[in-house]
Amino acid sequence: MASRIVWVDDEVEHLETHVMFLSERGFEVVPLQHPYEALEWLKGHTADLLIVDEHMPGMDGLELARQAKRLHPYMPVVMVTKDEEERLMESAVGVEIADFLLKPVRPQQLLSTCKRLLEAEVLQRQQAVEAYQRDFRRLSTQLALGPSLEEWFQLYKDLVHWDMALERTDAPELRDILEGQKNEANKLFCRFFTDNYLEWLHSSDRPALSPDVLPRYFLPHLQEASGEPVVLLLLDGMRYDQWRVLEGLINSTYAVAEEHLFFSILPTATQYARNSLFSGLFPADIAHRFPRYWADDDEEGGKNLFEEEFFGDFLHRHKTPLKIGYVKVICPEEGKALLSNLPQLLRQNQVVLLIFNFLDLMAHTRVQMNVLKELAANDMALRATTRAWLENSAFLQVLRQLPAYTSRVFVTTDHGFVQVRRPIQILGDKQTTTNLRYKQGRNLNYDRGEKGIYHIRKPEEARLPRATASATYVFALEDYFLVYPTNYNDYVRLYRDSYQHGGVSLEEVVVPFVRLEPKR
Repeated sequence: MASRIVWVDDEVEHLETHVMFLSERGFEVVPLQHPYEALEWLKGHTADLLIVDEHMPGMDGLELARQAKRLHPYMPVVMVTKDEEERLMESAVGVEIADFLLKPVRPQQLLSTCKRLLEAEVLQRQQAVEAYQRDFRRLSTQLALGPSLEEWFQLYKDLVHWDMALERTDAPELRDILEGQKNEANKLFCRFFTDNYLEWLHSSDRPALSPDVLPRYFLPHLQEASGEPVVLLLLDGMRYDQWRVLEGLINSTYAVAEEHLFFSILPTATQYARNSLFSGLFPADIAHRFPRYWADDDEEGGKNLFEEEFFGDFLHRHKTPLKIGYVKVICPEEGKALLSNLPQLLRQNQVVLLIFNFLDLMAHTRVQMNVLKELAANDMALRATTRAWLENSAFLQVLRQLPAYTSRVFVTTDHGFVQVRRPIQILGDKQTTTNLRYKQGRNLNYDRGEKGIYHIRKPEEARLPRATASATYVFALEDYFLVYPTNYNDYVRLYRDSYQHGGVSLEEVVVPFVRLEPKR
């Protein structure tokens, strides 16, 4: 269907050549002479683009644009003018004029403007499809050859890029191909990760794991002489694609000065990964150093109640004694309180930790709430829901206010999460943990031919604490999830397609640490 352009000019007879030019190129053009005639027409019809002359008797172009926008808020408006006066440009901002055409209007300038405003999205989609088709072979070859450590990071970035680039294209068969490529990548990554994980834990020459993140990427900036506070914001359960959504929302405020990907430790669960990140220690070391603070999976009470103490100990061990401000935001009221107290918090402390829990909470709550199941039915919908929350969140408001107080801003997370699809039946005693992506307990039994499980029988080798002398850990790989045989089918129906964390997948394990630089 041809895009419809309404062009309003009191000298409508002069538009004939332009109307013919656009019509020959597939546009439907409706030329109108009077602003009031145009408004009446727009009350009963729709238009994809409105072109208005700046000076017309009875009503100028800006006022016509303003009233037309009330009828069709999302219709782009182009103004034809004789000059580029700053006054006009400033007035046009409030009316949301999409572009200007200078008289005499040149045909190619006119065509370029119309195509950009009416067909840009279609052209971008076509280009994305063609670009992925060209890149498909490279990604497939890289997977077949077996990526190195650094290649895994880049390959995951590439897959996320194409997932987001293709999400609005009318090419379901291409999205299916990409989904297959992502599944193959996850299968090979899990093999790569589990083959190397235990060795990495005991090597000084390892990729960045949770306890390595702050010493490598954060501490050097803390030790720089500066009168500004350093702010670290942690968004719980932020996958790399969700970071890309956030990046798009803050790119007018910040430039990305550094972006590092690191591996969350196992289990990829808040109690383990976040405590490890803030303390700079592995869970077994935390349990040994802070026996009063560490709570095993089967113990009651909160598992992340001492993050400030862990971080303070981290600074003490690294001989960086700084005054710490710490705020955790779980509900909207706490977000409002943080915004109100932010100036004082930054004035009184040298390093400020801000923790926001929404994304992980959303993933867990989705199972119980049918509305969230619809809103976050797949990765594309999950990103849209993430964006909707971020746009109205205290998290984003804090980020936008920080440049007024400091230029030293960091954003990270503790782990990601993955959509689970394939169940594995597992047996355990009453003390076995309930997480769907990992189990800790005694006598864990499952089909030994099952390929979707990574079993660590000696927790000390994985630098994990033992809840009991005979406890072991089992982790689900790829998109598998672990279900007990009791009411097996009911639980499979309940949890299939839900978002979970604790196991091994690209989405859970590979997460970002970012240094932001304010644009000011």
